Amino acid sequence: MSGVDAAAYVMRLHLPTPAHKLVLLAIATRCDQNYSAFPSRALIAGEALVSEERARTLLRELRRDGYLSARQRYRGNGSKTSNRYFVHGPWDQWGGLGTPFAEISHYQDHDDRYAAIRDGEFIPRPTPKAGVADDPCPDQGSSVAGAGVVSNPSQGAPATPSLGVTGAPSITGHQKPTRRNHLPDVRRTSAGGKSAVSTAAGSASRTAGTTRKAKTITTGPRKRPPGWDQVAAAVPQEVQPTRPGGRLAPTLVRAICTALTGVPGPESGTYQIPPRTPEQLIARINRRWHQARGPARAADDYTGPDPIRRPVGYVADLLTAHECPDPSCEDGLILGTDRPCTACQARCAEQRQAEQARAAVEDRLTRDAELASAHEEHATAAAREEHRARERLAAAGHWGELLDHEVETHMRHWRLHRPDPKDAPHAP
Repeated sequence: MSGVDAAAYVMRLHLPTPAHKLVLLAIATRCDQNYSAFPSRALIAGEALVSEERARTLLRELRRDGYLSARQRYRGNGSKTSNRYFVHGPWDQWGGLGTPFAEISHYQDHDDRYAAIRDGEFIPRPTPKAGVADDPCPDQGSSVAGAGVVSNPSQGAPATPSLGVTGAPSITGHQKPTRRNHLPDVRRTSAGGKSAVSTAAGSASRTAGTTRKAKTITTGPRKRPPGWDQVAAAVPQEVQPTRPGGRLAPTLVRAICTALTGVPGPESGTYQIPPRTPEQLIARINRRWHQARGPARAADDYTGPDPIRRPVGYVADLLTAHECPDPSCEDGLILGTDRPCTACQARCAEQRQAEQARAAVEDRLTRDAELASAHEEHATAAAREEHRARERLAAAGHWGELLDHEVETHMRHWRLHRPDPKDAPHAP
């Protein structure tokens, strides 16, 4: 039930975006008893409906915030394969930090069937009380049971209309109105008056001669901030238009506008993405693109690790990425002074401490998993050896208590030379 418990706990978390939750759910639903799984990045990206580059960024952010830990796995020939991800939660004291993750406010104000997940329990869906029907439309019912109420097919009961009530035509059936199925409703006709249908028909006949012409709304191009052309000309050649006179991808257009104008924060004077001048953005593009070996990783013949398969999305994230809370910080240095950013240094120190704590938890979980696997292999080998010894002694004419005694003596010597790895002393 580890995958169910982990997925239920992930649904409670308050994550930055839906994509973060989808990526974390793709891993949590596959967790084993150690709350770990090893899906490929392509599978995670497919289930989260994002690109592989975006999935790589989301996984890095989830690891940075402490929701995940990762350990590199290798094949038998020494080549790398998919990472083993460990999902942190109340089962491992939130990655060894002891600080619970932020949850959705709904779970703090209402009772919830997953509320006991912190205690390691799983509560099934509560069953309805005896004699109480699950009516999805209580306001359409009557005080008398069965009086003009149609049962709900989704609850398993057949949708049989009660006496005196005829089924209405389906709205989604797109039934064309005819003379038979478009009759006036005589129940709404007052005494001595006209019906509502005849009144509506008269109004329609009066307005049939006048047709209203639809307005055509023309919108101009989006206004671009000053310096946009300079930044657009400095983006890498891999994302430039392929034909002369072509346009940049809309994702890049929005990213350049956002980087030039900035995104204000929730408080006055703060920024989620601080604005930059065209010169600063051009320097950012050249620095980050070449430090990440972008030209080589975006080439078609590149066969190394972490290829850039969608350069447009990669460059857009490169333009707008800003993790430091100080708006004057640019990749760890204060603009105009070239001195290190104290906020970045403190954040890096915290990340190193958190990484060390997560590495200790990963080592313990990996050691426990390897120990459990070795114990299972030892138990299987012991059962096979006991079966072979019993067959050999039975073929030699031993039976009854003598057979059991000799098998037990043989297995005692076998276990003495092949001890159970679970009973061996281990370093803490």
